[in-house]
Amino acid sequence: MKMRKIVIALLMCLLHLSVYSQDIAGSLIEKAIKKGFVLLRQDYQLLNEDDEPIDNKSGVDCYGRTYTCGVRVESDQFLVTKDFVSPWTGESIVISERRHPEISYTGFMELSTIDFEQIDFEVEDAMDAVENHIYSVAASEVEGFSIDDVAGRKKGYAVWLKSANAFSLSKAPTGLSLEIVTFNITTKETEFVYDVPNQPKGNVIGGAFLVPSINSVGKILLKVNGVFEKRGGVWKLISLGTEESDD
Repeated sequence: MKMRKIVIALLMCLLHLSVYSQDIAGSLIEKAIKKGFVLLRQDYQLLNEDDEPIDNKSGVDCYGRTYTCGVRVESDQFLVTKDFVSPWTGESIVISERRHPEISYTGFMELSTIDFEQIDFEVEDAMDAVENHIYSVAASEVEGFSIDDVAGRKKGYAVWLKSANAFSLSKAPTGLSLEIVTFNITTKETEFVYDVPNQPKGNVIGGAFLVPSINSVGKILLKVNGVFEKRGGVWKLISLGTEESDD
């Protein structure tokens, strides 16, 4: 019982950090969550009626490429945004029998490595987590976070995956790092899209909202309550916490 009180006290301290000490907290928890975030890459081509590539960009063997953040959850899943499932969403592509986009390469890279590892991905295999916003993809070989699907008052951390450089079709993100800041919000059962008052700075790839939870043996767990999605140049929180609380 005494140990449980110590763990709870530590948790409360982490949740009420001053701005001065946020960097210290970030470094303490980054090691615990680093494996849970990956950089995802999707290449896509435009194909003609014979499924042959057309209009590939010079030097990259594809028409377009996106870099997004993947969050490991459960035993083998990545949580991803729509930009991963449909990387051509932001393009003005007129789709017809003579011209249609198709994914040509999918890969992921962990924060501690420098190379992408190719994975198998079929769009039809992506499962809705939040319809038209967040999807789960069975492509992770490492167990990830649990999901917090309960609505209510949440105190936790916004975790942003960032690149040291501006990235583009021909220039991959490098110097990957996680920025961890306290983030508090009250979610409702009937809503899932929320504003992010303090927009992140720098070359942001994506991120997730993690909330601490204490299990039956007094161990602190971090659960995913939502994923950050960028639309119209603004980051929004897409919350997974839409279930009614038992309290």
